[in-house]
Amino acid sequence: MKIIIVGASGRIGKEVDKAMSDNHDIVRVGARSGDVQCDYTDIVSVRAMFEKIGQFDSLISAAGGDSTFKPFNGLEDQDYRYGFERKFLDQVRLLKFGEKFVRDNGSFVFTSGFLSHYPNPASIATGSLNAAVDAFVKNTAPLLNRSIRLNVVSPAPIVEPG
Repeated sequence: MKIIIVGASGRIGKEVDKAMSDNHDIVRVGARSGDVQCDYTDIVSVRAMFEKIGQFDSLISAAGGDSTFKPFNGLEDQDYRYGFERKFLDQVRLLKFGEKFVRDNGSFVFTSGFLSHYPNPASIATGSLNAAVDAFVKNTAPLLNRSIRLNVVSPAPIVEPG
């Protein structure tokens, strides 16, 4: 299978790559590294990425870990917008523009996060956006044609050694 990993150089993306690269043709996508570079906050860049890669079987989105962590009273509008663009809208774009390139019976795997279910005082913006990703997938998956699947995963937190 030809699998696109968006966010391949990140902590989760590296682990996904490691787990899948022995048995699949992996296309690693990153903002500044990888087989293909893409600014997933830019519509033109996302479209160009799919044009360059062409048809694929599955896309795994491990991008979007750059949300704002502040207490509720410290959050400003721009904090929500920043996370919205990088955690929610980026994944919506991947489906919107990738749908015409994914093969029949293909799949998209999005990443939300545990903070939508287990909040803490600094996760108000991030947890809400994780929940938005969950709701988007739940509502959109049944609408896709050609037996395309859309799933969401919530990986456990990854902590760097030390």
